[in-house]
Amino acid sequence: MKKILYASALALTLGLSSCSKDFLETSPTDRVDAGTLLTTVQGAQVAMDGVYRMLYSSGWTTANTSQNFGIMSTKVYTSLMGEDFLQDAQGSGWFYFDYKYDVRSRFSSTSFRSYATWNFYYTLISNANYILGAESTITGDANAIKNVMAQAYAMRAYAYFQLIQGFQQTYVGHQTSPGVPVYTEPTRSTSKGNPRGTVEDVYTQINKDLDISIKYFEDAKIGQRHKSNIDAYVASAIKANVALVQNQWAVAETYATKALDKPASGLISGDDLYSGFNNIKLKNVLWGAEIIAAQSSIWASFFSHMDASAGQYAESSRKAIYSWLYNQIPATDARKKWWHDATDGGTPATKPYNQVKFRYSDKATSLGDYVFLRAEEMQLVKAEAQVQQEKYAEAKVTIGDLMKLRNPTGYEAILNNMSASKALTMGSIGTPTTLMDQIILQRRIELWGESERIYDILRLKTGFDRKAAGSNHSFAPTWNTLDPANKEMILTIPQKEFDGNTSLDATKDQNPI
Repeated sequence: MKKILYASALALTLGLSSCSKDFLETSPTDRVDAGTLLTTVQGAQVAMDGVYRMLYSSGWTTANTSQNFGIMSTKVYTSLMGEDFLQDAQGSGWFYFDYKYDVRSRFSSTSFRSYATWNFYYTLISNANYILGAESTITGDANAIKNVMAQAYAMRAYAYFQLIQGFQQTYVGHQTSPGVPVYTEPTRSTSKGNPRGTVEDVYTQINKDLDISIKYFEDAKIGQRHKSNIDAYVASAIKANVALVQNQWAVAETYATKALDKPASGLISGDDLYSGFNNIKLKNVLWGAEIIAAQSSIWASFFSHMDASAGQYAESSRKAIYSWLYNQIPATDARKKWWHDATDGGTPATKPYNQVKFRYSDKATSLGDYVFLRAEEMQLVKAEAQVQQEKYAEAKVTIGDLMKLRNPTGYEAILNNMSASKALTMGSIGTPTTLMDQIILQRRIELWGESERIYDILRLKTGFDRKAAGSNHSFAPTWNTLDPANKEMILTIPQKEFDGNTSLDATKDQNPI
C-alpha cells in the first residue's frame, strides 16, 4: 500500500535519545519480527527514544529538506503565516513560500509544506502505535511499562493535535467539519486507510490519549529522566493547550497549573532571557531536545534560519518582528532587547527589527538545544483561562507574576489601565483596553516565534493584519486576512494521501483550494 501514512511511517525509526550518540533503525514489524525490540520495557523505551530523535530530525520531504526539521520547523512556518513574525527578504527561499501563502496549491508535490507536515506527524503517530501495540506483551517492571506507554500516548495525542490544527479550522464552530484520519493500531502494508471523520472525533481521541497518559504517569511515579522525554508535566501542558483551543477554560487552568507545579521549574528572568533560548537545562524548559555535536545539522536546523550572526540561511533571510508589535513593548520591558530597533546597525544581525532572541549556543559547531515547551507558556494559558472564567483578580495576579519579571517598573500601571473584562477588543492590531487584550498581547510578545501564531489567530477568530501604519512587512496577502476562518489559513491535504487511501476521494475530501 502506498498511502503516505504507511509508505513513510512503516519505516519504524528507533534509536537512542538526544543524550546519546547512536541510533538504531529497523524495518517494519510486518517484515522483521517485532520481538527483536518490543519484547521488554527497556526495548520499548529505546523505541520511544527513537521517536524523540525524530522531533528534531531533518527531512520529511523529497526536496527542500533544509526547511523541514521537526517541531521547530512547524513553529517557524506557523508563525510566518501570521503577522508578528516575518522574513525581511526571500534569501534562499526557505519558509518564504509559507510567509507569502504560496504552499497550498503545491499539495501534489512531495517537496512542500503539506507533505512535510502530514508525513512528519503521521510518522510520529505510526511509531507511537507500534509501541502502544506491545503494551500487553512486553515484559518488565509494571510501573516502567506504564511510564513508557504514557510517553507514547502523549506523543500520539500531540501529533494529532498538531495535525488537526494545521489541516482544519479551529475546534469551536467546526466540530462537525472533516478532521484527519485517526489510527490507533499498528499499521502494516495490508492496512486500510481511514476516512477523515470529524474534528470532534480527533479531539475525542486526543483527550482520551492524554487522560490515559497522565493517569499512567501518576500511577507509575517515575520522574522525567531527561528533558527530551515527555512526563506528567509535559502531558499536562499539552492537555492545557488542547483545552484552550476547545474553550474548556476550567480544564485549561487545572492542567496549566499542574504543568507549572513541576519541581525545580519556574519562570526565568535576568540574564537567562538573553541566553539565546538554546539550553534545555534552564529551569523554565518543560520539554525540549538536547542537541549534541554528532547530531547537529548546520543547514537544516532551527538556528540556521534564526541566527543571522552565524553566516547561514538567516544572514540573507532575516526573521524579524512586526514593527507594530515591537512598538507595543515598553522601553522598560526586558524583552525589547530580543530584537534590534528600527535603525540599521550595519550587520545582518542588527538590521531593523531583526531577532536576536534565538541564537546558537556555539556557532562554530552549530549547536543549540531546541525548546518545545516552557513554563511561561503555561503561565499565559492559565491567565487566559482564568479571565475566561471571569476570575479577574486571580488572572491579574497570574499575568502580573510574569510581567513583573519582564517589566518590574512598569507592569502595575499597565495592568491597572486594563478593564476587568474577558472581551478581546484589540484584534490583530489596535490598543489593548481589557485584561484579555493585555494577556493576549503578552502572549504574542513572550512566545514570539514559539506559539504557532496562526493557530492562535484561528482559535481567537481575530484574523490578522499586516498593514498597520509603518508596517515593515514585505508581503501582505490580497485575500481577506481578517476573515477568522479563511481557507488560506489551513493546509491542503497532500495528494499522496489520496493516491493510496481508498477511503478518501480527492474531489470530495480535499480542503477547499
